[in-house]
Amino acid sequence: MSDLSGTHRGDVFTSAAPVRGGIGMYLLQKMGWKQGEGLGKNNEGQKEPLMLDFKVDRKGLVTEGEGKKPAAKAPVVKDLSGKHPVSALGELCNKRKWGAPRYDMIHESGPSHMRDFLFKVHVNGTDYQPSITSNNKKLAKAQAASVCLQILGLIPRTEMVPNQL
Repeated sequence: MSDLSGTHRGDVFTSAAPVRGGIGMYLLQKMGWKQGEGLGKNNEGQKEPLMLDFKVDRKGLVTEGEGKKPAAKAPVVKDLSGKHPVSALGELCNKRKWGAPRYDMIHESGPSHMRDFLFKVHVNGTDYQPSITSNNKKLAKAQAASVCLQILGLIPRTEMVPNQL
């Protein structure tokens, strides 16, 4: 492909004249840099501009072994075991287009300094609820999300909510 002057499009980048002005040059000079000096506190930096390799074709980015066809991949099941259950459940609902999970407190009891909470989570038309209460709301929500993820088979049933929430 050629432009109006008859030169090849890729040659525009290699035959361009050095930059003699512009905002970058102005800012460097304002900070004390002079033409021909290296960059840095002691002028020990590179004196020549970086040489860039411009991509001028329309083939996309190239990787090693691009000509080879990749082997068939098994379906990937994302590992949710390292994530906070509430985050993992939110991501799952978003990915499957189920709408956001709805957490409802269904039980609260005990004196003000020692409350117990129980939440249920409504996901894709189904309610999931743990069988035990928790001493804080954040943990109770995480337990409800864990029960949902366990029933859906996305985390092992033996795995419980992390202690440090």
